[in-house]
Amino acid sequence: MANQTEQQLNISKQDNLNGLDNQLPILSFLKRPKNKNPKKSLNSKQYEQQNCDYQIEVINHKIVEKQFTIYQIKVTYGSLYWIFQTRYSLLEGLHSKLNKDVSQRLTKFPEKRLFGNTDQNFVQKRKIEINQYLKSLIQYGKNEKPVKDFIKQSQKAAIEINDPCELKHFKLDL
Repeated sequence: MANQTEQQLNISKQDNLNGLDNQLPILSFLKRPKNKNPKKSLNSKQYEQQNCDYQIEVINHKIVEKQFTIYQIKVTYGSLYWIFQTRYSLLEGLHSKLNKDVSQRLTKFPEKRLFGNTDQNFVQKRKIEINQYLKSLIQYGKNEKPVKDFIKQSQKAAIEINDPCELKHFKLDL
């Protein structure tokens, strides 16, 4: 009998608490419906990479021994970026592998020059043209196999990689 009275007392307390929950708006938001099929949530890195495109730009150039020019190119994908170096001839090889339909949509590939290709004015002009070409390549040809391979290879050949998601958190000793 005491056990039955104790159960009724507990039920009565529970009813009082349920009544309070409905009266207090601060507590009412804590009641969450139970979802039988909860949606899987993406971590911030996955979300960022699902909702972004590659960006590319020529950030610098260097003339090597007055013979050829190396271009530094930065590829950004969400918060991840890497910088790699390449020569005009490698970009020309990439361009030659592209599907004709895609290459017709792209900005004109920069001209080839046999003599005077290390002239400062020419190099600066070519840098701008390569930048425009690469931006159109990413815009119109990003689904092409040669472009995907180019992006993979550029990441492998990177001279600098910055991935904020890989940074380790540390505690300061104060």
